Amino acid sequence: MAISETPQVGAELPTIVAGPLAPELFARYAEASGDHNPLHTDPAFARAAGLDNVIAHGMLVMGLMGRVAASLAEPGSLRDFRVRFRATTRPGETIRCGGRVMAVYERDGRSLVEAELWARGDGEQLKATGTVVAELRPQG
Repeated sequence: MAISETPQVGAELPTIVAGPLAPELFARYAEASGDHNPLHTDPAFARAAGLDNVIAHGMLVMGLMGRVAASLAEPGSLRDFRVRFRATTRPGETIRCGGRVMAVYERDGRSLVEAELWARGDGEQLKATGTVVAELRPQG
């Protein structure tokens, strides 16, 4: 769906594919975000915590979902973006994010579109779900 089009209920949003995710990406994300929790960057620490390896930052997965959310409308038009994490993401996984338009409506004189979002890993494992609401700007 192009941003210039009025979204239709049921329309699929563009799918974003990232991966396979490398541990180096987790380290770069830690630097960029300031989240230096060693669960994301130190395999020995992650094993001591009961994991088999490091795990991706949840916000990294949310950021990928945000790319899908941004496909709904013009920059600056997102009004709400919520994500619920369902499973951890590990090095080597490929993540696919997408969504579907659930509603288009008017509220307080504004045209809004609401969509459901999802992130899936290898084997279609659900990593995260979410919703986004964006304001549709008048075309012209």
